[in-house]
Amino acid sequence: MNIKRYDALVEECEMGIVGHKVFVRLKDIPMYLSNKTRDSIRNRYSHSVEVGLSTEYLMSHLSRRLGDDVNLNFFNVAKIVGMLHDIGHTAYSHDGEVILDQMLGQASSDFQEPIRFNANLNNFRRIEKYELYDVLPQDIKEYALASLLKRVRELKEYPEYSYLKEYQEHAIKLEEEYLLSKGIKIENQVGKTILCQAMDLADENRYRVTDIIDAFNIYSQGKLKEILKGMIKSEVRIKELRKLVHIKPIEFCEAEDGIHFEKLKIKDLLIALLERSSNAKTEFQNVMNSISMAFNRNFQLQENGKLVPIDEEIEALRSDFQRIAAKYIWGSKRVEKIKKPYKHYFTTVADYFINRHFELELIDSNTYKEALIVLRARERDDMDARREELILVRNFLGGLTNAKIIELYKKIMVLKFEAKLGYKLEKRDMLIEKNTVKNLKKKLEKYHQRLNVRV
Repeated sequence: MNIKRYDALVEECEMGIVGHKVFVRLKDIPMYLSNKTRDSIRNRYSHSVEVGLSTEYLMSHLSRRLGDDVNLNFFNVAKIVGMLHDIGHTAYSHDGEVILDQMLGQASSDFQEPIRFNANLNNFRRIEKYELYDVLPQDIKEYALASLLKRVRELKEYPEYSYLKEYQEHAIKLEEEYLLSKGIKIENQVGKTILCQAMDLADENRYRVTDIIDAFNIYSQGKLKEILKGMIKSEVRIKELRKLVHIKPIEFCEAEDGIHFEKLKIKDLLIALLERSSNAKTEFQNVMNSISMAFNRNFQLQENGKLVPIDEEIEALRSDFQRIAAKYIWGSKRVEKIKKPYKHYFTTVADYFINRHFELELIDSNTYKEALIVLRARERDDMDARREELILVRNFLGGLTNAKIIELYKKIMVLKFEAKLGYKLEKRDMLIEKNTVKNLKKKLEKYHQRLNVRV
């Protein structure tokens, strides 16, 4: 089997992605917010770069396990597939995705096919709209697109991308034929490419460690130590992880209770790091990142095409990290309290555009604005026009950032206030631009008191 490589074009594609405005916008979509600063700790941009590098690393490791002359990353696109796995996220990430999807579903419930928002499928819209893969030859482009398709059943939510199913089927066969040419027979029964599985695992593995690293900014070191002590059940020791990645010996561990560094449990090392008086966070983060790479190396390819863990104790540690995140990050009341006002901003903006007769002046894209003007010229009870409008609104809201949502929230506040006043405020743009949501509310309340207008 002859696989043509176009490394120069793939590198050109990668450089185009890194500097592209639609990729750079991910910097303004934080992963979590700090309890102390209410500011971004990590963002979708840094996460996407990490997943890109980890996907490439994981594919390289899988290849070495299969043989010296095997290269599963035969088109060299693993990194760019990992980098673009979250390009379709909207503001406030998964929270924004859920809010937007539910609200669109309710607004289109009378349609034969309700309108949905799916961040994974929105990847393809953004990749195609901004021509992020267009520098690649068609066969490589199709393989890269197919390897971003996690769940083929979801294509019914975006029927315009139904052709991706054919891309995926061809990509799976391509991988099987490549491996067969190397004397390795597999029959993929997973329903997604090996590269897609690697990207998915790389994504999970970054979450497993960065969720806990981010917890450093939400909980005290004492509380985090308590969490790790109670939640980590795995008995994996440093020796097992050092077979996979380099973990630098920590001097204080070697002398502690006479336990040799190699025999120390990872759980005990993490807790000991949290007890350090200096550089605790840096050392903790370094070790956690090493663990992430060990997770990436702990997989092998089965004959059914599935990537499965090798060392069950290391996999148990990965599961422990997931349980910690589920309880103390994703399902934490403390984190929900931090996110509550921001989810309110997104809900308010989405409701305004989906369920209200919104002002076109709030749409800053001429393409969307012109299309909406045409739709509004049609009959009010035209269901097709309503459907097209909701799709345009979905695509518009699906491309926003956290900062843009807050800006729109403030503009909506002012528009509602002006509607009750009956005229526009002076210097309204400056009022919106120079004030936080909290300060803007205070200023509008002062206007209300001064003009004796019920807001």
